[in-house]
Amino acid sequence: MSKDYSAAADWAEHEMTLPQNSTSARRGQAAASFGRDLLAKAGGRPSLPGEQRLAATVQVRMTAAEKRDLAELAERLGRNPSAVARDALHAYVAEHRAAS
Repeated sequence: MSKDYSAAADWAEHEMTLPQNSTSARRGQAAASFGRDLLAKAGGRPSLPGEQRLAATVQVRMTAAEKRDLAELAERLGRNPSAVARDALHAYVAEHRAAS
């Protein structure tokens, strides 16, 4: 189920009027940058690329220490924990596929 926000975006870009001397309203590039930063901070899971978008979700139970270790590693690598776990799973499967 996808949502089409085109009408709202069109209204916001062309018809909406902002207070003249607003100290909090952002316009143009400042608004775009603020929106991107806000979305990045909100988190959420990024879409997988191309044909991988229909991939299944796999849940893994781990101890609090394992979760903390994964989060710390992801932080050091500048990645999110899902991407690190996905890479580890790919490496594990490739290693065992080669061994059999």
